[in-house]
Amino acid sequence: KTVSDSKEPIKTMGGLTIVPDCLIEDIAVSDTSVLLLPGANTWNDPKHGAILEKARELLAVGTTVCAICGATAALAGAGLLDNRPHTSNGPGFLEMFAPGYQGQDFYVDQPSVADDNLITAGSTGGLLWAKQIIERLGVFQADTLDAWYAYFNTGKPEHFYALMQTLPASNSAPQ
Repeated sequence: KTVSDSKEPIKTMGGLTIVPDCLIEDIAVSDTSVLLLPGANTWNDPKHGAILEKARELLAVGTTVCAICGATAALAGAGLLDNRPHTSNGPGFLEMFAPGYQGQDFYVDQPSVADDNLITAGSTGGLLWAKQIIERLGVFQADTLDAWYAYFNTGKPEHFYALMQTLPASNSAPQ
């Protein structure tokens, strides 16, 4: 579901209009929930304080929180990256956009980093970020996930065929 601080339509950086499904206060706090925070250049807007507090609450109870690109700066600014492994858009990015950031000792210079229930990525880490989220959610068995990642990472047809071989047989064969 899409979430916001109001039910008003939102126009994304890419021009897509999204009508939120629910409000921030409607988010269920449970260890099976997942909060995805998309990248944007608007995360320093104070109106995002409520979702950052919800992220803090969710992380504390073991709920998965995933942030990419600009959203990592928002987490850094809220102190949520100060004591656990994370990444972003490269060394120095978080200091530039989150002046109170204190997590330098936990910064990992990789495209995406999974640390238990926190998954962060820089702008170039979208595919690995997706893989780590899918893995955390248990969507695919390990060999299917490996083949999926190899195919989308390389585009090589042998990985597509390996992916297809890992999927369960369909009961609805063409007649």
